[in-house]
Amino acid sequence: MIKNYIELAVEEMLDDVLESYAKKNPGTCICPRCRLDVMALALNALPTRYVVTDEGGIYTKVAMEQVGGRAQVIAAILNGLQIVKTNPRH
Repeated sequence: MIKNYIELAVEEMLDDVLESYAKKNPGTCICPRCRLDVMALALNALPTRYVVTDEGGIYTKVAMEQVGGRAQVIAAILNGLQIVKTNPRH
């Protein structure tokens, strides 16, 4: 089965980033709709990294951590949060 590793990484980090951001920025909506909008914006801003095997996923994870990929994912999520906060769709 083919998977986009970046999508998995965003899903994995999303809740922690949302909670941290909401604590520092009262009034930030983290309802299911806003969460999906933030995720979509983050994924559109990040490059895709497709993997087919678990081995490929591990290799990609290690490579992403070595080149600051985690920081890129967090930055994309934060950017999406700021956009959704100023333009909520609900």
